[in-house]
Amino acid sequence: MSIITPAVHKKIFRWYTSHQRSFPWRTTRNPYRILLSEIMAQQTQVRRVVEYYRRWLKRFPTFSSLAKASASDVLREWSGLGYNSRALRFHRLAQQVSSQFHSRLPKTPDELQKLPGIGKYSAHAVACFAFNAQVPVVDVNIRRILTRVSKKISSASEMMNDDDAWKFAEQVLPQKNAYNWNQALMDLGGTICTARNPNCSECPINSICASAFSKKFLQKYAVTKKQEPSWKGIPRRIYRGKILKLLHFHSLSVDEIAGLLWNDCTSNDTVWLTSVLDIMVKNGLLIAVKKKYSIVQ
Repeated sequence: MSIITPAVHKKIFRWYTSHQRSFPWRTTRNPYRILLSEIMAQQTQVRRVVEYYRRWLKRFPTFSSLAKASASDVLREWSGLGYNSRALRFHRLAQQVSSQFHSRLPKTPDELQKLPGIGKYSAHAVACFAFNAQVPVVDVNIRRILTRVSKKISSASEMMNDDDAWKFAEQVLPQKNAYNWNQALMDLGGTICTARNPNCSECPINSICASAFSKKFLQKYAVTKKQEPSWKGIPRRIYRGKILKLLHFHSLSVDEIAGLLWNDCTSNDTVWLTSVLDIMVKNGLLIAVKKKYSIVQ
């Protein structure tokens, strides 16, 4: 028998009624807008997404308008949000949805996962939040809650594996109202059951949580951070963003780009820049013609 009973469901729903976060994509069931918010929120803080989300919708309000845009226009509008390959995948998805599905997204997680750039999480999120499907959604916040509720943690950063999290989420899903349930768990994980220093005293389910008030939360939170590729102390992703801005209106050679990036450009700079440009070509962001680079059209 699961520790998350109908009585626990009620406690979480009651908490959510008073504490739910406000985001523009929560006021709509429009599949395009909900998918856009999910893609933008990948690897980006959700509060930062709001500004870009609103600006994007003014330029590309529908799948059809996005599908008709050039890749360079799409990248220009995405500029500053980072991880530009997300924009190109979303662009390709819009073209596929427009041509194959008459600008209507499929409704089931299995069908959604066949589209470019949509994984298990995004597929379930869109199915639930846009089409009211009675399915679980598991993001990092929800996985953290499920881990802590189900067992005494050995460290604050402990997480159950992805497969177990999805199975557990399926088991504890209420019989109805998956929409509010999934949103409630996301908000609970984002504001109360946080990765560091969770506020157990304010948690509506601390009485049944195996990890509530654990001394493990007092231990230093160990974070393993990947060493980000950089050049001259600046992350490579920053250079990639600058390169895209330089190429928005003109095709440029390696030497021309290097001269605009650095006042005291060296041969080592040029070699490194060439490797970055080659990666961007390989990733589908740029094309190279006669030693000139430009954004894909």
